[in-house]
Amino acid sequence: MPVSDIRIAGTHNVENYLAACAAVRELVPHEVMAQVARTFNGVEHRREFVRELDGVKYYNDSIGSSPTRTMANLRSFSQRVILLAGGYDKHLPFDSLGEAIPQSVKVLILCGATADKIEKAVREAPDYQEGYPEIYRCDNLEQVVELAHDLAKPGDEVLFSPACASFDQFPNFEVRGQRFKELVNALK
Repeated sequence: MPVSDIRIAGTHNVENYLAACAAVRELVPHEVMAQVARTFNGVEHRREFVRELDGVKYYNDSIGSSPTRTMANLRSFSQRVILLAGGYDKHLPFDSLGEAIPQSVKVLILCGATADKIEKAVREAPDYQEGYPEIYRCDNLEQVVELAHDLAKPGDEVLFSPACASFDQFPNFEVRGQRFKELVNALK
């Protein structure tokens, strides 16, 4: 089947489908595997589409609790996104994420204990130019969502993929993702 038939976007998801298909190839008919790929919407908190409001699409990737997960999601979009990131400091390096952001992000909104580290990594990236992306800071998730809503224009995509754990403000990524969805769904 063509890759474009797979419902959830991203090369990492194509790789996941290939691994799953290989694991069950002797047990499941190929037609069933293809049908699942065409209809499966993904799991909660993993590049989960939340809603479209005023031409802006909002995605919840609260499970994106490391720089590599966030980078994989950035690669799954066909345009530069508004990225909402930051959280608890697990003492992971942000250099690679910092290098990926200028190529994939038009607006970066940071919050949490790692905001300084992520901003520093972006500003030190070889491709970074002042204002590309625009970088903003907020104190909490409520402010982050409100600012993203204020800055977004029709056609934009907003990705909540923190690249960090949630423990600075939430007990786990599920609670954090649920709160993000509540805030997005409350936007008018």
